[in-house]
Amino acid sequence: MLYAGAALSFTLIEEQLLSPGSTFTDATTVERQAQPIVGAIRAQLLSHRRLKGARQAAQAGRVLVASAQEDSRADFSLLAQGVKEPSAAGGGGGDAESLWISAAANSLENTFSRTAFYGATHNLLAGFDLTRSDKYVIGVVLGHEASNFTTTFNTGHERTRGFNVAPYFAYLLTPAWTLDASVGYGEFDTRQSRFLPIPLAVDSEFDSTREFASANLTNVSTWGSWTLTGALGYLAAKRKHDAYTESNGAVIAASSQTVEQGNLLAEAAYGRGASEIYFGALYERTRDPVPVQFAVGAQPANDPDGTLLSAGWRHFGKGLTANFVFTRRVSQEQVNEYGFSMMLRVDL
Repeated sequence: MLYAGAALSFTLIEEQLLSPGSTFTDATTVERQAQPIVGAIRAQLLSHRRLKGARQAAQAGRVLVASAQEDSRADFSLLAQGVKEPSAAGGGGGDAESLWISAAANSLENTFSRTAFYGATHNLLAGFDLTRSDKYVIGVVLGHEASNFTTTFNTGHERTRGFNVAPYFAYLLTPAWTLDASVGYGEFDTRQSRFLPIPLAVDSEFDSTREFASANLTNVSTWGSWTLTGALGYLAAKRKHDAYTESNGAVIAASSQTVEQGNLLAEAAYGRGASEIYFGALYERTRDPVPVQFAVGAQPANDPDGTLLSAGWRHFGKGLTANFVFTRRVSQEQVNEYGFSMMLRVDL
């Protein structure tokens, strides 16, 4: 009778309780942990293009003018900070160099009980870029990343630390249109623990790598003090885990997960002098997502759509650019996300 009772209790143990946390958190975090890097690069490249209303202050700081059409509807046309004086024709011919730093903190929560977890990701980035003539920018960013999650579905924790490197490029197609691309590579160490239904901790540690690629086609136009930005983008991220053995002897095979995502950005900014406030919405759609599924019982939403709302402030000073923004994810079932990031750029 006791044996039968013990067997029955074991059959009631849900499968995720016996799985390491990363088995389920990766389904949500692969692209989420790459997005702060991609977002910082996008913010840096957008800051290279300036409001017409800030032209006087900008030229005092030696800014390159990419368009001579002063009355153009698409006169969001100053491409780079810190460049030598523009030519008389307004085309510019000098080169620029700049250093920038960015810090971001994003909280993330999965609310479905069978895969529930919550925690935060922190990114510290340092970048350097070059502007050549009035047409393109090339740069590279190095970063440290840290994430901590409480995996409530298996009464555990997951802690990841690592470093990233990401070169990027942007080309001014016309005064209104810009094409940019970035790629990134990172190496990480993850330590995690979980508790079985008896008070016994199961610990594990493994190494992983992450690669990503991103591209955006961006249009910027102005109406008086208003600036409208629209962008069509693509993000692909892939994370590979090494095989490892948990402290209870369970062997976890090597694995990889790839996420492809299309996105559409719309932003409106209102500028006065050398500063502007802005509001934006970034719609994201994951292509062919690999769903998390259980053999029986309730299933997670596996919602492939989400929208990231943003509100922020930019300042374009003489040789210094600043950007501060708050974000919130909406319309994605069973996922909550909030974030804050800042960026400072100094022209050399």
